[in-house]
Amino acid sequence: MGTILVVYYSGTGNTKKMADLIAEGAGSGGKHKVKAVDVEALDMAEFTAADGYAFGSPDYFTYMAGQMKTFFDRTLPLVKGVKGKPFVSFVSHGGGGGAIKSLDRLGKAIGLRQVSEGAKSLGPPTKQAAEDCRKLGKALAEEVAG
Repeated sequence: MGTILVVYYSGTGNTKKMADLIAEGAGSGGKHKVKAVDVEALDMAEFTAADGYAFGSPDYFTYMAGQMKTFFDRTLPLVKGVKGKPFVSFVSHGGGGGAIKSLDRLGKAIGLRQVSEGAKSLGPPTKQAAEDCRKLGKALAEEVAG
């Protein structure tokens, strides 16, 4: 049994909804402990102990929220403890969704291994976006299972 953290920041609640859907998908097989946690409440020891990650943010001017960037800055001394672990990314947006590139780039920069293309939602998750989030969570869980 592994541990998956869904780390997110949500300004309007849309990214949190996506985080909950990804956690639902990751936990659907019953093989892993899955926790969705607001980045501002994340314990860094819990972060390094996890076996896989999903990172989510609203899209602000084609970049992730500042709270997520600050989180990635805080991971720099911890990269040896997370290197090679799987991750995925997701964003909510009002048009564009380019912030997913910054999440992917920083996940790779700290040594994580991206396992799937991320999920995007224009506003609140639609039926299709919800399904994409669940599938993304399942894909991450499969990688954690090895």
